[in-house]
Amino acid sequence: MRKSECLWYSIVYVLFVLLIVFPVFYTLSSTLLPDTGSSSLLENLQLINKDSFFLLAKSSAIAFVIAVLTTLLGAVSGFLLFKTNVSFQGFFKIALLVPLFISPYILAVTWNDFFYLCLGNTDSLASYVGVILVLTSIYTPLSMAIIGNAFSNINAQLEEAGEIVADYRKVIFKITLPLVKPALLTSLALVFIFSISEFSVPAFFGIKVFTTEIFIQFSAFYNHSLAILQSTLLILLCLLLLLSEKAYLANAPFLSIHGRGIKTKIYHFYRWKGLSVSLLCFWFLLSVLLPFVALFIQSFQDGTAKFIQAFNLLKATFINSIGLAFAGALITIVVGFSAAYAAETKKRKSLIWLLLFVFAIPSTIFGISLIKFYNRAFLDAVYSSYVIILLGYAGKFSFISAKLIGNAIKQIPKSLDEAAQIQGIVPFRRIKMILFPLIMPTVFTAFIINFIFCFGELGTTIMVYPPGTEIIPIKVFTMMANAPQALISSMSLIVFFITLLIITVIYSLSKHYQNVNH
Repeated sequence: MRKSECLWYSIVYVLFVLLIVFPVFYTLSSTLLPDTGSSSLLENLQLINKDSFFLLAKSSAIAFVIAVLTTLLGAVSGFLLFKTNVSFQGFFKIALLVPLFISPYILAVTWNDFFYLCLGNTDSLASYVGVILVLTSIYTPLSMAIIGNAFSNINAQLEEAGEIVADYRKVIFKITLPLVKPALLTSLALVFIFSISEFSVPAFFGIKVFTTEIFIQFSAFYNHSLAILQSTLLILLCLLLLLSEKAYLANAPFLSIHGRGIKTKIYHFYRWKGLSVSLLCFWFLLSVLLPFVALFIQSFQDGTAKFIQAFNLLKATFINSIGLAFAGALITIVVGFSAAYAAETKKRKSLIWLLLFVFAIPSTIFGISLIKFYNRAFLDAVYSSYVIILLGYAGKFSFISAKLIGNAIKQIPKSLDEAAQIQGIVPFRRIKMILFPLIMPTVFTAFIINFIFCFGELGTTIMVYPPGTEIIPIKVFTMMANAPQALISSMSLIVFFITLLIITVIYSLSKHYQNVNH
């Protein structure tokens, strides 16, 4: 790595470690020295032995059920969309991803409205079954993307060779599915981690799980030591799962935008084509269309008064929310590109592993770490400003940028950079003139994905936001407890429309960019 490249990478690496990673280790180590007025370490350990392990086991069981369901649904939808000639593939590939880009607490409101309109009450939804239903609808698109990418990267020659001696059913079960086994395991691990770490959906339904218990201990009872000890248990569980899949997570293109040079086999199920489309239409109606139709009806059932009131309540948050999301996405691109470039061209992967480590930490726990570390007089400039929110965004979403950009860099022939080196072009100009133009569509996509995630992020933000801060996720969530349901539905509908508008605008811009370049 040249001197200029090394300096840039070192600056990003050191800043990420000092500002984001170190606060996590500092907070976890502070469990050995309980705060004044908190329970002693021994008392907290006794509480964990009695109550926390049981709650952790129950939360793990819920997360496991969600992971299994989403992986099964993701495998079926991924196979239909990436390995068959099913009709309307382009539409379904985009439409079925919508729940992944909507904040979980918004989707909880939509399902709540759907059940209320259908059944007249939400008793059956305000339970563990409701949490499983909502989170399954949210994370199935993630499983579909992971497993679908794995299907699309299978070399057609392997399956075609199998068809010489067996029919397509045996080829699918004996060759195709074993080849995507790493993706299936990765889907299980990631969805389990996301599910057991989710805070907003159980909190909305009033369901006690491990993350809500940590939040209560930290924010309501001020028992910081117990909350951190409980957080440590959850972090260890998540890290064990990630470490079990580290070989695949480090190198797999499960977050890639496209692949090059891979010919994949497409199965033509003429007899089952209608059934395949029907299944995809049913899932689209169930997971996307019906809940949001219910949300729309609930918002306007008494006229436009509640919608106008909701808009007036939220309009003051638009500039702050969009500005913070833009800045957060930009920071994640800088960090992600630095990590990806060093990992793919110089084989320096330590920053990638740090990004993965922070990515695996549940949002509420990461927020607690930032609070515990930055809540001191000489760091007040960070603690009492938007900077702490931006640090939360950078910690949670830089790994996504790194994986997307890293997979794009892998697809660029090394001969292009080698030819430029022979001509004596300096590294900075090679990056500017060769690398960036080739990976710009992926960088653009990574920016948009992280913009949307930052725009709707709640778990970390609700822990760290400074007093007087007004951003959309906090405004909506804090009003959910006492505001009329029609008002909450209207606020959620506005957030959904804003998110959908952003996705549409960016998708249109990206298609225009691709057409211009072609």
